Amino acid sequence: MYIDGMPVGSVFSFAWNAMISMSFQLVGFLLTYLLHSTHAAKNGSRAGLGITLIQWGFYMKGAGSGGGAGAAAMGGPASATDGYASPPDPNSHDFDPGTVGTAGSDGGNGSSFMDIAGSDWAGYILMIVGWFILIRSVSEFIQARRHEQLVLQSPDRGLGVAIIAEGESSERVV
Repeated sequence: MYIDGMPVGSVFSFAWNAMISMSFQLVGFLLTYLLHSTHAAKNGSRAGLGITLIQWGFYMKGAGSGGGAGAAAMGGPASATDGYASPPDPNSHDFDPGTVGTAGSDGGNGSSFMDIAGSDWAGYILMIVGWFILIRSVSEFIQARRHEQLVLQSPDRGLGVAIIAEGESSERVV
């Protein structure tokens, strides 16, 4: 069954192309997208690209906070270069009830909206773009599958009226 000039393909083909595109990242995406012959292969390679962008976004977000894969991840003590600070003692605080709810009172820890590093912003943007590509590719594949099922379920599978050329009788029409 051809939908928009291409066969639809199977769910297995979608998943296989997504895995190849995701495993070999950009080269895998180029290979699977340029060699696609079905809707499943095309949208599977796009889904793999979306997952790859999401992964790159997570890597960039983690790299912006100082790495995060240092000695603490391997069981050693955490240092300041790991990007993780030891949490403060919850019982030692200087609470001033007059500053509750006022703007700019972040507790003195220096965390604010503008403290996000540039690589964190790039990571978030990559993740958002990756999610959009992933959701769009899955929805386009589902739409092609539904279109195929609709055509296969229709009783006449085409026009309800026969087209007769000039000079042809209705008995000879296929």
